[in-house]
Amino acid sequence: MIGKTLSHYKVLEEIGRGGMGVVYRALDTTLGREVALKVLGADAARGAEQERRLRVEARAAASLAHPAVSTIYEIDEAEGATFIAMELVRGRPLATLLAEKPVAPPRALELAIEVADGLAEAHARGVVHRDLKPKNVMLTDSGHAKIID
Repeated sequence: MIGKTLSHYKVLEEIGRGGMGVVYRALDTTLGREVALKVLGADAARGAEQERRLRVEARAAASLAHPAVSTIYEIDEAEGATFIAMELVRGRPLATLLAEKPVAPPRALELAIEVADGLAEAHARGVVHRDLKPKNVMLTDSGHAKIID
């Protein structure tokens, strides 16, 4: 997939894998910005149910606008692959920070409040994350928590 173009997104590198697909860093050639592409595989095992779930996930997440929740730009299909284009969150997963050293209680509270605020916004709009874990919370380069995936 690296080097391929899906719609108007040039795939640059793989940045993660999850239960529903592979996430790539990509360049939106129309707007000239980097994005994250969550791509559902094009193989026969993909199945209609998995594609339906990806579309439901994209619609639900796209209804949210909150600083602690990553932004969804679009869902599309190209080259036999269905994908979500979303905000590329620069930073590192909360899981990495937690594996390195204990987090001081004041900092842990700050991060917990940011994540809780994002979840409260989602829940107020009827959206449930269903897979919240430290791997799915990014710490941005500016030090804030952002829920992804």
